[in-house]
Amino acid sequence: MDLLIVGEAEDSLAQAIANTFTKLGKEIVILDVLSAAQLFTVEIINGKVSVTPDLPIILRIASPQLIRTNFDDTFQYEEALSTLWAVAAACNSPVLNRPNPRSMWGQVAFSSILTQVRANLHPDTKEIFSRHRLNLTSEDPQQQWYLQDLGTYQTTLANETIQGNGPFRSRQMLAHSGYEMVIVLANRAWRTTQVALDHLELEQQSISLLRKLDLDFGIVTWSINKDRDRASMARIEAFPSFAQVEPIWSKLVMSLHEVLCPHST
Repeated sequence: MDLLIVGEAEDSLAQAIANTFTKLGKEIVILDVLSAAQLFTVEIINGKVSVTPDLPIILRIASPQLIRTNFDDTFQYEEALSTLWAVAAACNSPVLNRPNPRSMWGQVAFSSILTQVRANLHPDTKEIFSRHRLNLTSEDPQQQWYLQDLGTYQTTLANETIQGNGPFRSRQMLAHSGYEMVIVLANRAWRTTQVALDHLELEQQSISLLRKLDLDFGIVTWSINKDRDRASMARIEAFPSFAQVEPIWSKLVMSLHEVLCPHST
C-alpha cells in the first residue's frame, strides 16, 4: 500500500485522488475510521514510538457531531479516532494535516473569532452562540447576520429558513460582499477565480494563515468588500470537497503526489 486515505467510500475527493494516483502506479486504499484504526500497531520500543505499517496518510475525518446520538457507537468511534490520532502524529511518513498534541483538526474552531485569535488575527466581527434561534438585525447597513446550525452545519442569512434544530452560531459579516476561495497545499496556493485581486496577496496570506492553524491543506474563503481593497477571513475548510477544488484540480493533484510520494521517480 502506497497511500491510505481515511474517510468515507463515497467521498468524491478521496475517489478522485485514488483514481489519479492509481494511474500513476500507486496502490491506494480508502478506509473509514473504524477500519483504518485496525490496520495499525503503535508500540513504544526503547523509549521511541513505532508505527506499523508506516505509510503516507490523508485524513478526511471531520470533527464529530456536537450532539451525541448513541453512546456505544460514539465510544467505539472515539476509541478508533484516538488510535488514528496517535498513528498520524507519530509516523514518519507524510501526513496531510498531521495532528498535533492539542487537536486532530489543527487549530480551527467552531468559533470564527477563536480561529482568528489562534491565527494571530484581530477579530473583526461579532459572533453569538445560542441554543435557540435569535432574531438579529444589524444596526450597520454595511453588515449583515449569518446563521449556522451546528447540528447540520447549514449556513444561511439570519432571516432565511435553515434546516436543523440547533444549537446555532450567528456571525456578522460584510453585506453585499464578494468571496474568493484560496486552496492551499503546503507552500502552494491557488485562487479559484480570475478576478483582479493580486494586490490583496490572498495566496500568501492563506498559506500563512493555515500554517498558524497547524494545517497544510485546506481552503480559506475571504470576504471582499465591494471596493476590492479589503479582505476578511470568512471561513476555513480543512476538508474540501472535490467540487471546491475542481477548478484547479490538475495542478492540485500533481502537487499532492509530490507531497505524499516525495521519493517517486
